[in-house]
Amino acid sequence: MGWKGNRSRTIRKTVTFSEEEWRWVADSLKVENRQRIQAGLRPVGWMAFARNRIRCAHRVNITVPANLHDVSAQLARIGNNVNQIARHANTTRETDLAMLSRVFDELRQAERLVAGLSIRVEADVDPKGVPEWL
Repeated sequence: MGWKGNRSRTIRKTVTFSEEEWRWVADSLKVENRQRIQAGLRPVGWMAFARNRIRCAHRVNITVPANLHDVSAQLARIGNNVNQIARHANTTRETDLAMLSRVFDELRQAERLVAGLSIRVEADVDPKGVPEWL
């Protein structure tokens, strides 16, 4: 009758790991099962864990502006202005509206710079939801 028999999964692949890679995989499986048990779900074995990791793998694309120095310099200027306002407010027990306005303008400029540090996450997820073997 052979290996396939009455199995619903008839394709079989062999994977090899180094000792270090296997420790990482085994630790990941332990962590996932601990989280599953805490969530009231049953733990999964190696095969279900591997299938899930392959099926639900995701890509992370990070786009960073060409010049991080500009962002860093702008944030340093804002920090300096906030410190000046705090020192003035602590000394005189009042703040200057013009100083606050300038800081808010710089904060808006910094928000635009930071928005340029767009982090986009794309996930490849099964549209049918959680498979029955989980």
